[in-house]
Amino acid sequence: MKTFAIVIFGLIFAQLNYTASGLTKLSLSSKSVSWTLENKNGTIKVPGSVPGGVYSDLIKAGVIGDILKGFNDVLTRWVAYDTWTYTGMFNVTEEQLSSAVAHLVLHGVDTYSQIKLNDQVLHYTNDMFFRYVLDVKQHLKVGSNELKVKFYSPIVAAKERSDDHFTAPNCVPPEYNGECHVNQIRKMQASFAWDWGPAFPSVGLWKAVEIEFYDTAILRTMMVHYVKRDKYWDLMITTLIESKMVASQINVTVNAGIKLEGDQTEHVQRMFTVNSRGDGHAEARINITISENTVRLWWPNGYGDQALYDLFVKVCTTGDRPECSARRKRIGFRTVKLIQADASTKVPNNSSAGHGLTFYFEVNGSPLFMKGSNWIPQHILPEYSYERSRTKQLLQAAADVHMSMLRVWGGGLYESDYFYQLCDQYGIMVWQDLPFACSMYPVDQEFITAVKLEVMQNVIELQSHPCIAVWSGNNENEAALRGNWYKTSSEFNRYQAEYVKLYVETIRPIVEDLDWMNPYLVSSPSNGLESESEGFIALNPYDPHFGDTHYYNYIADNWNDNTYPLTRFASEYGFQSLPSLSTMRQAAEKPEDFSLQSEYSKHRQHSPNGYMFIELQMDKRLKLEKNDTKYFEKFVFYSQVSQAMIIKTQTEYYRQSRDSWYTMGALYWQLNDVWQAPSWSGIEYGGKWKMLHYFAKRFFAPVLISPALLSTGDVVLYLLNDRLVPILNATVLVQVYKWDSFTPVYSQNYSAYAPKLSAGRQPYKLNVKNTDMKTVFLKFTLIADEVQAPVNFVFPTPLKEIEGLNKPNIKIHVHSPTKVGNEYRYQVEAVSDTIVLFLWLEADDISGHFEDNGFIVTEPNISTYFSTKKHIESKELQKKITYQYYLH
Repeated sequence: MKTFAIVIFGLIFAQLNYTASGLTKLSLSSKSVSWTLENKNGTIKVPGSVPGGVYSDLIKAGVIGDILKGFNDVLTRWVAYDTWTYTGMFNVTEEQLSSAVAHLVLHGVDTYSQIKLNDQVLHYTNDMFFRYVLDVKQHLKVGSNELKVKFYSPIVAAKERSDDHFTAPNCVPPEYNGECHVNQIRKMQASFAWDWGPAFPSVGLWKAVEIEFYDTAILRTMMVHYVKRDKYWDLMITTLIESKMVASQINVTVNAGIKLEGDQTEHVQRMFTVNSRGDGHAEARINITISENTVRLWWPNGYGDQALYDLFVKVCTTGDRPECSARRKRIGFRTVKLIQADASTKVPNNSSAGHGLTFYFEVNGSPLFMKGSNWIPQHILPEYSYERSRTKQLLQAAADVHMSMLRVWGGGLYESDYFYQLCDQYGIMVWQDLPFACSMYPVDQEFITAVKLEVMQNVIELQSHPCIAVWSGNNENEAALRGNWYKTSSEFNRYQAEYVKLYVETIRPIVEDLDWMNPYLVSSPSNGLESESEGFIALNPYDPHFGDTHYYNYIADNWNDNTYPLTRFASEYGFQSLPSLSTMRQAAEKPEDFSLQSEYSKHRQHSPNGYMFIELQMDKRLKLEKNDTKYFEKFVFYSQVSQAMIIKTQTEYYRQSRDSWYTMGALYWQLNDVWQAPSWSGIEYGGKWKMLHYFAKRFFAPVLISPALLSTGDVVLYLLNDRLVPILNATVLVQVYKWDSFTPVYSQNYSAYAPKLSAGRQPYKLNVKNTDMKTVFLKFTLIADEVQAPVNFVFPTPLKEIEGLNKPNIKIHVHSPTKVGNEYRYQVEAVSDTIVLFLWLEADDISGHFEDNGFIVTEPNISTYFSTKKHIESKELQKKITYQYYLH
């Protein structure tokens, strides 16, 4: 019977992937077409690339150098002020032209352009996030054809629109070295600069270009919805069909098949007569009923498996010249609800925690704490932002440190389908901001029309991914308006009305109609339903009793557990650090650049007073003398130590608050970087992990014993359990160490217990008030059957005040590697004769990362692993490994 099922599905698979005569595609990528790039006055003419962009093509031609080096972000700004034309020459055959339909498909045009085919103007574009489909049948000819795409300066276009439709703010802060009015155009908002990145207002055909030839109709894409009914899943498939750009009647047959558990399959077929609209679009819907016994649930990372199933859909037209086209999607079955309900149902209603509304994600019926970070574009040039190896490297790194959610930030892009496919595979849920950030936005007819089409198209493409958890209309725009960030208070009513028109009246109905499986939020941060009741602009969008919050405090002592405010869901929080010296060397060109006072360092720091805030935090906890001969080197290292400890403290505070306040999410800012500069990232440009990312592997661990030092001197313990089963009969080993010895001066065992999905405060506490806090620290180890948890620590006093810490003698030994997949894995041992704080290992210029790093060394030998795709002799690697640590 099993063999029969495999054969049957094989036949279905073959049918669904069969393409009958009719549909052919002519790729206009630079591999098959000769493209040139020319500026307005013709003084520059170089080969062009599709997909590509003006900056990357000028780099390839040697016109400009590495844009991320030195001051090149401003020295090459002239590029963005010019007019650039891409010209492609391609051939069309007589057979291709005999097709009834010829559509030019431009998957990504950045941003304002005129498109001409054989000297005929076809269209003007104004949205980089939109796929343009243009009827070119009457403009093509057999033999040679010429496609010209003239790009206008996005800076000039934004200024011209601002003159007609001014909407605050006017410009970015001067520290950004950026450009003005990016909110006027539908372009990646960060391309005009941000506080973590440079301005590169690129233009170009940043996605593929092709011509489609067919006779009747094709399957462009499909939407997939499903709902659980008793013991069955109802799978609803909407095929989106494109045809000639005239209203017509089309006869189609739709086949759908899905491969389920145990080699079982479900297959349906239906015939339709559909009426296409004037733009040639039509829909046909088909349902499949699936027994719950034939599928497994899809779970976020750390909570279960990511079961995915292949769904194949084929649409065939009937008539004299039948043709078929097919699509495949991998789908997962899960339910996601965003619960905004009376908070007193989760926490005591006789306390402040019981007021307001909850804000948490219930996945497959379970309330899950979301652990993760915020994702910015992986490259400042959009043509490189979809690069697969970098995407996989970053998402794998997120999964490796137990992240279950990433927030795709609203100043960036709709990410590539490959990005969402990997999130499906890794179990990383996606909080998807729409591309609006930190601005008011215009609502003139041109802008609204572009937004409608853009949102519709992108939601359709993304909604079937099981990783999609929530849509958010914008990043921080509610908070910006209420907080008068851009001096808009005198026009508050105007801006509130425009805000509602854009995000509530225009965008929300589109998202909710196309993706009714996942919730829509108007903004982040926001009070959610409470903001809606207050006209969508809450009096206090940061009210901890509602919604999600963004929190940054660069003045307070952020190593202190008692610093942080409560929140239902922390969707943004963070602190800056500098990238490592090895990463900085990729961009810094002169020895004098390696100083906080250098023009280079000032140029790279886009956050106002950024270095001052880093130094302020370090001064509260660490000791670094200004006259130290290695001051800059230590400043870089200590900044990463400080950042890691700050985010560790804040994240554990949020996880500890699960039971008492029902805090249900911690997404720190930010995961990745776009260049070599100070930022909030945990992973440097190029992929190197900062100390923060190693710490994330510990503070996001599914099980963690988490101490909190109260202002009274009491240390309370929480057993954090993100598993779907309780922790029974566990023991917490508490050890007190002096700074000069591996032998603890005090050890005590305590019993511990935690229900499933909880943050149980244990029924005992310790007090360090009566100890000499400068001479000791505390170590906490969880001992439990079949449960692993990182050790944790409490430093009772700032490290700059501790006494007894000695300079260590450290030796490194590297063992022979083992091959694991496509990587070589080396065991690395470090031997020390005393306690070491924040032992940090680096492998010089070898690309790879350690399994663990940033150690608090409390025993003579520690061991970790270094993984790299490059084979190197163990002795050679041993020579290249260097180390740093904290000592004053």
